[in-house]
Amino acid sequence: MSTDAVRLRFPAKPEYLLLARLAVAGVARRMTLGRREVADLKLAVTEACSNAVRHAYVDRPRGEIELELVVADDCLELVVEDHGAGIALPVPDVAPSELGGMGLPIIRAVMDELEIRQSADGTGTVVHMTKRAHDVSESPSEPVAASDV
Repeated sequence: MSTDAVRLRFPAKPEYLLLARLAVAGVARRMTLGRREVADLKLAVTEACSNAVRHAYVDRPRGEIELELVVADDCLELVVEDHGAGIALPVPDVAPSELGGMGLPIIRAVMDELEIRQSADGTGTVVHMTKRAHDVSESPSEPVAASDV
């Protein structure tokens, strides 16, 4: 099995969310995913990074977001990590109207796996998402156009 990883670190500011989307779109080209699946991946990474921008560094200096994209033969793993305030664990599986925004329910809906945990150093949050290539619902030969970013 072949595995490659791309790692990015960027300021936790809204203007850098496009960077995360571009990275996901570029890395996803290595897989047999159609436009819908790539759009889902970009949506998931945008939601996870937006949560870090909005919540991680509320009462502290603005920090960074770390994004790791791991491509294996059959799946793509997206790992978004911040070193901010952290999130109360375990995260309840509730409807968006019951507990704030729609970010996590959206991620759950479009990804095959979602794990949320505290970062290894005890500060911040890690959002680990997995999308398997065999779950595609569109033609894998459908190209991802540059305009789809």
